[in-house]
Amino acid sequence: MQNIATDKNETKAAIAFTKQSLVFDDLYAHNTIVQYKRQRVRKHVEHYIQPGNSILELNSGTGEDAIWFAKQGCTVHATDISEGMQEVLMKKIKNNAPEGTITSELCSFTRLETLKNKGPYDLIFSNFAGLNCTAQLDSVLQSFSPLLKPRGIITLVILPKFCLWET
Repeated sequence: MQNIATDKNETKAAIAFTKQSLVFDDLYAHNTIVQYKRQRVRKHVEHYIQPGNSILELNSGTGEDAIWFAKQGCTVHATDISEGMQEVLMKKIKNNAPEGTITSELCSFTRLETLKNKGPYDLIFSNFAGLNCTAQLDSVLQSFSPLLKPRGIITLVILPKFCLWET
């Protein structure tokens, strides 16, 4: 019974984020708080990545982080559940990322076993609390092991139930 509810919630999330994809960057790309948070996460991650690393990004959205990773010399497989977000990502990478550095796939983080590109990856990355959208976080975390290289790392940004920024 929980799988039906989860599928229904994922469908609703995919629809909502697809609708928002058309204005997402206009709303958030230059937002001071978003930029500050993105900069802090990148400062953390840059200690662990190096050119040539392969990254699996969950909830890639419009590709801001995927493009940044590509410019650092990494290859990125950017996943998202929203078709709209994936479409915006594909348009952006043509003009903003080195050719061949970013691939994308429409895939939920609750179904990583269905990924076409199974890695393995040096880094599994998810920014801006996309993983807050699941009641199955334990299952998601357990699915990481076969996707990660030995000594690979995981960086996930998860927000608490109360976030002052969202009030």
